[in-house]
Amino acid sequence: MLYSRFSKFAVLCVVLVHPSTLIAQQDEDELDPMSINEVALELSHPATSLVYMDSRFEFRDYQGNLSDAAKQSAWRYEFETVWPIALKNGKNLQLRATIPINANQSLYEMGKMDFPEWKIRQYADALPQDSYFKRGHDHLDDIELDVAYSGVSDTGLITLFGARLILPTSQDLSSGRDQFLLGPEVAVGKVTSWGVFGATASHVTDVSGDDDFNTNMSAVDVFFAWSFGNGWQIVSNPKIEYDWEGVDDNQLLLPVGAGVAKTFRIRRTPVRLNLELYKYIESPEAFGPDWLLTFRLTPVLFSP
Repeated sequence: MLYSRFSKFAVLCVVLVHPSTLIAQQDEDELDPMSINEVALELSHPATSLVYMDSRFEFRDYQGNLSDAAKQSAWRYEFETVWPIALKNGKNLQLRATIPINANQSLYEMGKMDFPEWKIRQYADALPQDSYFKRGHDHLDDIELDVAYSGVSDTGLITLFGARLILPTSQDLSSGRDQFLLGPEVAVGKVTSWGVFGATASHVTDVSGDDDFNTNMSAVDVFFAWSFGNGWQIVSNPKIEYDWEGVDDNQLLLPVGAGVAKTFRIRRTPVRLNLELYKYIESPEAFGPDWLLTFRLTPVLFSP
């Protein structure tokens, strides 16, 4: 079953990046004027001018005061395609699609109801401590679409203004919200002689769908990269989240960590590899992530 789902996802991914067939019509030397270090920097911030695909693998280890919470772990895969459209003023209209797949997700059972991580935060004070976790089936999660106006000024100032839409596409009725989520996002950062740093702030709320509960999630995605030559970087990309609907002590997710990235070419195609490790110094008391390990593979399609 999982194989057939992955096959469908692969077809969808090909559809999303179908315009990459234009690569064959591009001049082979189109990306050569950009050094490998410049490509690495372009892939390190959200206002990039490069068209790329990103495969992100995440492994989470959990903690919490619910029964056997510390024994839980989960895998998540995200396929992301980014397509900036160059505008006459030097800025970009950036289109982004993220397709997530959850594997062996932990669900806390109470009676005939299963509680995924986000629902545990909202009902933590009402859940019994002596129930048990079970594994959900591998499934497509909610797809995320972003559109933004972005660019980098001559002084290296990074700016991005956009909107985020999350669709209720989850194939697991036990863990999906069954809501359309919508909200703004804004990013500010700086490209320097040594690297890049900044953050993207966003907020999503439910605008339609299941009205048995509310969704109000804020996030700050930090981006930092220190380049030290030949495509090598020290990177840190923690995602800080705050669930406004969570009960006390079950709202903030605050990871701290870093990793290493290497950008290189396979023939004329730039490819970036990331390996990062994060420790959650703040996590929901009932059930939340304790450690996060991420691996990313990012080939560049072309520069528009």
